[in-house]
Amino acid sequence: MQQNSPSFLNPGLSKAEKDDLEKMIGQFRDEQKKTRDEPADLETLKKQIEAINKRLAYLTNMFLTLDKRMEPLYETIRLTCQKSDILNQRINAIIDALRNGEEI
Repeated sequence: MQQNSPSFLNPGLSKAEKDDLEKMIGQFRDEQKKTRDEPADLETLKKQIEAINKRLAYLTNMFLTLDKRMEPLYETIRLTCQKSDILNQRINAIIDALRNGEEI
C-alpha cells in the first residue's frame, strides 16, 4: 500500500511552494464563494443571456448550413454507390461470359 503514504502524495514541492499553492487555492475558492453568494446584477444577467442567444443563433445557423450541404453530398454518395453496383454487375457478366466461352 505504497500509494497511501505521505511521500507518494507529495509531488516534490517544497514547504514554501506547498503553502503558496494552498493559499492560491484558498483564494480561488473564496472568490468562487463570493460570486455565488452575491446577487447577480440584472444588467449582467441580461448581457449574459444576450450573448448566449447570439451564440445559439450562430450555432443554429451553422448547423442548418451544414445540414443543407449534407443532403447533396449524401445524394452524390448514394448515386456513386449505385453506379458502382451497376458496373460490378456488368464486369461480373463479362467475366461469366468469358468463362463460358461466349462472345462479348
